[in-house]
Order: sequence, then C-alpha cells, then structure tokens
Amino acid sequence: MKFSNFHTHSNFCDGAESPEEYVKQALLKEMASLGFSGHAPVPFPSTWNMPENIFGNYIADIQSLQAKYRAQIPIFLGAEIDYIRDIQSAADFQKYHLNYIISAIHYLNPQNEEIPWDFIISPSVFRLGLKKYFENDIKKLIKLYYTEMNLMIEKGGFDIVAHIDQIGKFNQGNQWFSEQDTFYKNSYKETIELCAEKNIIIEINTRGRLKNLTENYYPSGDFIKECRAKNVQIILSADAHRPQEVDSFLPEALHYIKNLGYKEIMTLKDNKFSPVEI
Repeated sequence: MKFSNFHTHSNFCDGAESPEEYVKQALLKEMASLGFSGHAPVPFPSTWNMPENIFGNYIADIQSLQAKYRAQIPIFLGAEIDYIRDIQSAADFQKYHLNYIISAIHYLNPQNEEIPWDFIISPSVFRLGLKKYFENDIKKLIKLYYTEMNLMIEKGGFDIVAHIDQIGKFNQGNQWFSEQDTFYKNSYKETIELCAEKNIIIEINTRGRLKNLTENYYPSGDFIKECRAKNVQIILSADAHRPQEVDSFLPEALHYIKNLGYKEIMTLKDNKFSPVEI
C-alpha cells in the first residue's frame, strides 16, 4: 500500500526545511500524496504558529509546488487551525479556500487571559499551569480539555481533528492519571460520539511514538477501539516536522489499526475525503 500524509509542517512554522524538501522525500518514498498543514496564525505571540504576515506566502508556496509536481505526486494545501474558544476557530480560515483543514487544541484559556496557556509546549509549563489554573486537580483539566474539544467539533468548519487525546502528552507512566480510569474514559466518549455524528475524521498520529512520548499513537488503543465501535472514520498521520518524517511509523500504525478492527482509512483525492480499503 502506498501511504499518504496530510499532517506536514515546514519552516513556515515549527518544522525544519522548505516544503519542497518534503515533496522530494515523498517522491523518494513513493508516497501516494502529500498534504501540507502548517500551523495557522493565532492573534497573540507564539513561538511555533505561523506569523500572520507570511500565511499568504505559505499558501503561494504550496500552490507553486502543486503546479510544479502535478505530474509526479498530488499535493494538497491545508492548515492546522487552533481552536480557542471566543478567540479563534477553523471557520475563520474558510476564506482561504484550502483543500482541507485540520483542527486542534494546543491552547486552553481557563482564566480568559490575553495570551492563552500553551499546555503542551513542555512538561514544566504543563506542571505550572496545572497548579496555577486547576490547583493540581487533573480531573478539572481533563474535563476542560474535552469540553473545549466538544465545542470545537460542534462548531465545525474542518475535516480532521488532530492528536485528539494530546492531554496525555506528558502522562508517561501514568504520572498524572490512568487512561484506564472510568472518569477519563467517560470524558472522551462524548467527543467520539460527536465525531461520528458530525463526520469528523480522527487522525491516528504517529508523532508521539516517534518522539517516545507514547507507547503507540495519539489516540491510545482504548480510544481507537471506542472509535471503531462508533464507526468513526480515521486517517493515518505522521505529523512530520522534518522531511525524513513524512511517513514515520505509518506502516506500523496501519498494522496496529487493522488489529483493532479497522478495515479502511480515509484519504484525500480530487479534493474529497473518501475511504480506501486496507
């Protein structure tokens, strides 16, 4: 099976090297297609989101690559949009007529501050925020995270939800909570049901495994089993930040989801997401 990756970053945001270097790697690896999903701008200072004044350059660069490599590989123009309640959502980027949109939550804003809390930037920032905003009550944080995720899905305007259980990014060794806990499982079940209802695709993101942050992938095996039970559509994603990562662990992830009962994954073709048998 030839693989595709629609979650790709470059030096326009927090990735390394130009988008064309990723295309060259995709060709070298004989991939079926490649989609770019640069971190879209946010209306406050950020070390990894694209500045607003270069977003147009990003779009123009990917469109140029689409034309240049048209005969060799399909290239798609997307973006990863941060949902931040009352500040930004995927709907704000519909005007750019992107081929697809990934939506994600990297920021939470429990005290309605001017600059929201980037809770996944580092373990120390996570720890400080958990104490400052939630008095070290991890259940309050989990509840807020999945509440915001549900609001994001209800608002819509996007195709794929990224690393949906990333609230556990720094939870190695169950440092903060057990993913087997009934409270945690109940927290994400409504989110999965909403994805099924709204036809939102959940990505199986391999970056956690690449960076040794997860045993397998985002989301976890139990989460994926629940997705399968609710007939939620899934897509494989490398979340590449370097050209050589365009297909990282995609074969392994495919084997993993097959063992969990999935028989097809989604892919983008002719600007429409459709299932392919695996």
